[in-house]
Amino acid sequence: MKIYNGKNSTRKSGYKCKLVVIKILIKTMQHCMLHRRRYIEVEFGDVPKDVKEGQFAVIAVKCEKPKRFVVELRCLTNPGFLRLLNIAGEEYGFNHEGAISIPCEPDELQMVLQEMKAK
Repeated sequence: MKIYNGKNSTRKSGYKCKLVVIKILIKTMQHCMLHRRRYIEVEFGDVPKDVKEGQFAVIAVKCEKPKRFVVELRCLTNPGFLRLLNIAGEEYGFNHEGAISIPCEPDELQMVLQEMKAK
């Protein structure tokens, strides 16, 4: 039973719920990406040569010509990248195959990746 304490506790619990969902999504993606290469090689035999183990492809799609990036799994711990993934999840959902489409300009994604490399 919730006791009202005079503050907006509903907002806090909603925020915590979203954090839990994002954490589960990150762990799931990390697991899937680690095993994805082996699965694709067995099933299809055609992993793109530029996608190495521990990496995945994303596409910045808010431009005339979408731009593809190959990023490392450690991006899944970067707040800026997670923000973009959250936007992608809200816009496109999470059930898809291939590269992850991110609704942003290539420059915005490049900036997030550069900031991550600088740290």
